[in-house]
Amino acid sequence: MGRRIEDDLDARMETTLTAVAEQALRGGTRAGLEALLKASLRLTGATGAALYEGRVCVMMVGNVPARRAKPTDSKSTKRASVLEVWPAPLTTSQRSVVARFSAFAPALLAAHAREVAQGARQARLLEDKQRLERTVAAQDKRRSRAAHDLRTPLMVIRGYVDMMIKGTGGPLGAQAQRYLERIAKVAADQKDLIDRRLAPSVPGLDDLRPVLERAFAPVKGRGRAAPTLTLPEERTVPVRGARADWELLARTLAKGTAGAVAVDVHLGPALEAPHWLLRVQACPGAALTARNEAVLRQLVGRLGGTLAVAVEPRLDITLVLPGDDAFPVPAHR
Repeated sequence: MGRRIEDDLDARMETTLTAVAEQALRGGTRAGLEALLKASLRLTGATGAALYEGRVCVMMVGNVPARRAKPTDSKSTKRASVLEVWPAPLTTSQRSVVARFSAFAPALLAAHAREVAQGARQARLLEDKQRLERTVAAQDKRRSRAAHDLRTPLMVIRGYVDMMIKGTGGPLGAQAQRYLERIAKVAADQKDLIDRRLAPSVPGLDDLRPVLERAFAPVKGRGRAAPTLTLPEERTVPVRGARADWELLARTLAKGTAGAVAVDVHLGPALEAPHWLLRVQACPGAALTARNEAVLRQLVGRLGGTLAVAVEPRLDITLVLPGDDAFPVPAHR
């Protein structure tokens, strides 16, 4: 009969520990620790329980004395976990419950320590994120102020130069007229440069090459030769604009040349820096539909580039695309 009671107690302890573990998974390790202490009260009949890690009380439930006995002075047990119940367990079954739960407690405490560390790490990451957001906002304000301060004298210069060219200040000689026109052109170029460099940041694409490679990758079962891709090997191709727009542009180009026997794709620096030249040529058999061409023109316009399409003697699509000013485009060769 005694053996059956012990077996029943072991089964109850295993079931209880499983429930404690599930509680820790659902509600966090602190909820699991609380469930462990409450279960120890229920199975031992005690009125109070506390879990210590070294000299630190991690959690307590019920009636716990204000002071506990001093732990062992051994250095090896300074951080050991101890489960104590009050009044002290007297029977063998009560001591068995405390011992079994004490053996399970270190796993919960270790998980709790990881959870606390993760929470602290998340708090630090959130603080870093907020600090970066404040820094970016301050940089945006400074950039906007700098752009305004640089544009203002340029606008004044352009205003006076325009009036002088129109003869408001009196007649001008041919040489003075040329000087003023040159000043006006330089001022306009400088304003465009300020607008590009100090404009609000726009999300960009780190490298256009993988997008083109995926879009023009050969499809199994089509029976067509793989397109020839000539892409810069020595450096990446960063461009401004949303990734979704670039991916749709590449897919539309691939779709427009899908019926061709051979397709040649070339990407390199354009004559006018900082732009990239993307040229797609297809042998007879390709047909760029009006809808695809309209989509291409819309996308290229949104990205700030230009598009030229020729169909004779073969399909020839030429795109001039703006690069990212932060990464200089190599000179055209």
